[in-house]
Amino acid sequence: MSDQTNGSGRNWWEDQEQMARFEERMSASPLSRRAVLGLISAVAAGAAAAACGSDEKKDDKAKATTAPSGGSSPAAGGSTGTSGEKLAKEQTLRSTVTQDPATFDYNFNLYGAASNYVSAGLLKYDANNNPVPDLAESFTVSPDGLKYTFKMRQGSKWSNGDPITAKDFEFSWKRRLNPATGANYAAFLFDIKNGEKLSKKQITDENEVGVKAVDNNTLEVTLESAAGYFPALVAYLAAVPVHPATAQKNLDKTGTDVDKWVSSGPFKLTKWEHNKSFEITKNENYWGAKDIKLEKISYLIVKQDQRVSTYENNEIDYVPSANFGDYKRLSGDAKLSKDIFKFDQVGSWYLMPNPKFEPFNEVKVRQAIGHAIDRDKLVKDVLQGLGAPAYTQMNPGLPQYNSNKYDQYTKYEGKDAIKYLAGTKYEGGKNWPKITMSMRNNEADAHKSSQAAIAQMLKDNLGMSIDLEQGDPQAIYKEMWNGNKQLMWLRWYMDYPDANNAHFECFYSQIPAGSRRSWWENAEFDKLVVQGKGETNQEKRKQLYAQADEILVREAGAIFLYYPQGYGLLRSKIKGMPKNKEGNLVPDWNIFIRMWDSMYVVEG
Repeated sequence: MSDQTNGSGRNWWEDQEQMARFEERMSASPLSRRAVLGLISAVAAGAAAAACGSDEKKDDKAKATTAPSGGSSPAAGGSTGTSGEKLAKEQTLRSTVTQDPATFDYNFNLYGAASNYVSAGLLKYDANNNPVPDLAESFTVSPDGLKYTFKMRQGSKWSNGDPITAKDFEFSWKRRLNPATGANYAAFLFDIKNGEKLSKKQITDENEVGVKAVDNNTLEVTLESAAGYFPALVAYLAAVPVHPATAQKNLDKTGTDVDKWVSSGPFKLTKWEHNKSFEITKNENYWGAKDIKLEKISYLIVKQDQRVSTYENNEIDYVPSANFGDYKRLSGDAKLSKDIFKFDQVGSWYLMPNPKFEPFNEVKVRQAIGHAIDRDKLVKDVLQGLGAPAYTQMNPGLPQYNSNKYDQYTKYEGKDAIKYLAGTKYEGGKNWPKITMSMRNNEADAHKSSQAAIAQMLKDNLGMSIDLEQGDPQAIYKEMWNGNKQLMWLRWYMDYPDANNAHFECFYSQIPAGSRRSWWENAEFDKLVVQGKGETNQEKRKQLYAQADEILVREAGAIFLYYPQGYGLLRSKIKGMPKNKEGNLVPDWNIFIRMWDSMYVVEG
């Protein structure tokens, strides 16, 4: 494990200045807020996970590690492994994407919608979201936290046989930062000394940027200031390299066809029929190739709503994320139900009433809502079991998860919940003003159905008639951030597994208009989450956030209803999907994106 302190022996996620700079760095991106949230998730999760419970001894040098473990796998060559399974002769599988890739050049376009397996970086994420060595076999950090020195893994080669060197990373990172390139998301590398200045044309000499190949095997990176989270940035897709000669020849067309791409990752691009399919095959030049069983993966381009039918027609072997509308039928199918895998989406769905609007300026009204919604029914009947009831924001398994349901504020009481309106002008469920519940129109059908079910429960139990709005995602959120939405039905998917990302990001009242989600205010809550952000003792942090939870739930600043799950389909002959330390399956998602490294096909 590498040193992830701020130069003073203190972890970066416990340093308010670094946390604020990290968040500012991400919000500086020109991308939409939704896209930025996905990036923040990838950047911070690994380091924050280490902050919240790792018992590993801290060292300032990252040790070389093996490929991610997905459990026991059969030995190569068709022999029987410890699992008693036998490898199929053909280690091929068929996957799917929903659109023709724009490019395989992630150094230029982070949202090329291709396969990330053709690229590898200095570091990568493991199944527990920790950054671990990949093309770098180790790295060290200077005592002041300003200089990172990466040692390249000996023998690493591009798919064309060229050696992968520190100079390739110097070229690639400066390419992303140079405004002449036109690459998106240069802000990802702004922690590097003079990186932001180059990107914003405040300097023009790339030699002033703090990335230097000391020799072919050593990359030295100097930062603007200590950033303990830097390894988490380096492990993300935005930091992968491009083959310099290929980029110099093809410019912005790099990665747009087979002959315009050279791979650094475990697979290489070998076939691409635009708007139909593409194919990647094992890159024997990748340093970890001997541990990879799969030889070929083909990707059929299929629209999201056609993925399941394509799977049923035996045209593909894997559906990474299936539509909710298919779940009931699939789970009831004797054969297909065996192919379903579920995964935690690490987030919560909740109602957020705005106290600036009647009737939600009345705390009794907000509390009545908390007692009038049947969470168990939502999960069982609407989500069909793809989730769990929520009473607080942090998911089970996260460091500051609070198991207290606060029954006095959340217990479902059906029509009896109307009693909480006593003493208000809405007593007896009367005199309600016009109420509109808003949500983004790009959310899954399950959550749209939940919106309708919640409105019906509030009508039945409190006499509250609610109009439903499903609007343009950016427009809806812009209005919310400025305090102009009366009642929001929304989600928060954790960007990194720490309560600071939930309590502070979502409910701290001093966040300025234009960026603020909640317009509920409580000075004691604010004080607690600020204390929690800076507290270094993890048990004390948990206690502080538990106190904040009780205030938030008591005043119904938000009414948390469920933790969602996703699901996909995978043929039973394909084994080795990685699991995290809790024993849960971890398919490729926002952060961990290397499951094929450990997977294989068995006979049968």
